[in-house]
Amino acid sequence: MPALSRNTVLALIGATLVLHTTEEYLTVPAYLSSANRLLRLLPPPEFLQNPQRQRVALVMATVLPLAVIAWAILRPRKALLVSVLFLECILLINAGSHMFAAWVRGGYAPGVITAVMINLPFGVYVLRRAVKEQWIPSRTVWQLIGIALVLQIAAWAVSWLDKQSKMPR
Repeated sequence: MPALSRNTVLALIGATLVLHTTEEYLTVPAYLSSANRLLRLLPPPEFLQNPQRQRVALVMATVLPLAVIAWAILRPRKALLVSVLFLECILLINAGSHMFAAWVRGGYAPGVITAVMINLPFGVYVLRRAVKEQWIPSRTVWQLIGIALVLQIAAWAVSWLDKQSKMPR
């Protein structure tokens, strides 16, 4: 079986993003309406606690990266390729955060199925292939993963600090 072309791999990054955000889109409202330990520990920012706003944010978090992916396919440039691979790093780190959320919750958390079954293995495949085929150096992959991890931790910290600032003193 011939290897997938780079453009096909980039398009599949978009497809995995769509699958993942679709799972979240369909399951977040029930998740937000349920009382659970995770929401007490790391609540979403106030503006995302409304299911309608959450859905709008999920659509934007899908459409904008898809535009970058399409641009990278139609107008191949190194910066666009790195941007799409950074998106893949974000999806990979996000898979870890979904596993953490499911563990804290003691069960299902929105997005965990696609994160574990699709984004995690596909992310590893894409990044290994990017290094093997010299799309970008391994050092750059590790830097992108590090930046994605810092952004995830910062998002958690902002949510936690926002919650702390609203607690009665």
